[in-house]
Amino acid sequence: MATTLTLNQTIKALTDYGNNHAQINFVYFGEVYNRLSQEDVTYPAMFITLESSNILAKQIEFRFSLYFMDRQLQETEGQEVLSDMTQVCGDIIAQLRNNSNIWDAPDNIPLEYFVEGDPDYLAGVRADVTLTLPLINDRCQVPTK
Repeated sequence: MATTLTLNQTIKALTDYGNNHAQINFVYFGEVYNRLSQEDVTYPAMFITLESSNILAKQIEFRFSLYFMDRQLQETEGQEVLSDMTQVCGDIIAQLRNNSNIWDAPDNIPLEYFVEGDPDYLAGVRADVTLTLPLINDRCQVPTK
């Protein structure tokens, strides 16, 4: 019988990857831009948002956006921050692609760079990742009354 992870277990695994990375000081699951103005965010940070999901015949796909960002002390530091956050993003993607995971991660993961001036000077990268997990689709397992 195939096993899978729940959405909560998948989010926990992503959060654990961020918390265990030596260059990430803050990990948050939820709406990114609502959280940026909070004072407890310690950069560099990783934010995880759930974008959508699909149920296939024998699989479920969870599409996440992973944001890696750091504060710039000056506007001119943007390129250095983008370079650093690209490296951190690559580290997390390597973890996602580890063969010991129950999910499949795609070969092609698009990255988008950003520089923000409000509420802080922030720069970073967003990776859009779809994780595909097995789904049994066994109606005999459905709880009924």
